[in-house]
Amino acid sequence: MNQTAFSGPSMVLLVRDIEKSIDFYKKLGFSYELVGGPVVQHVHMTRDQVTFILHQAADPEDVRPSSSVKGGLYFDAFCYTDVRQLLEEIKDKEIPIVQGPDLNDFFSEFTIQDIDGYRIAFGG
Repeated sequence: MNQTAFSGPSMVLLVRDIEKSIDFYKKLGFSYELVGGPVVQHVHMTRDQVTFILHQAADPEDVRPSSSVKGGLYFDAFCYTDVRQLLEEIKDKEIPIVQGPDLNDFFSEFTIQDIDGYRIAFGG
């Protein structure tokens, strides 16, 4: 029996200020698309096979990245990419790198943090 193929997953990020979050992800080269109808609207920020679904929090206190809780991983999302090329691409864009970069011939990685505290690691 053949299985249906999946494409890249999408991750929902609950954000405090959707316009500021849109601007942040645009600096990373993500494209913007408003999705939904009159009752539920959210924004897709997409770059290649990665899509973050930004959704405005009704209460800013509800925004709580899993990387910020005791026992959480050091990242909320992980993207595989050419690390050195991405570092060069973002070096002048005021994007905070909170871990790394750890560059070597086996596996390189670094982690950024967005304006809501979500940590996104890039490795390859």
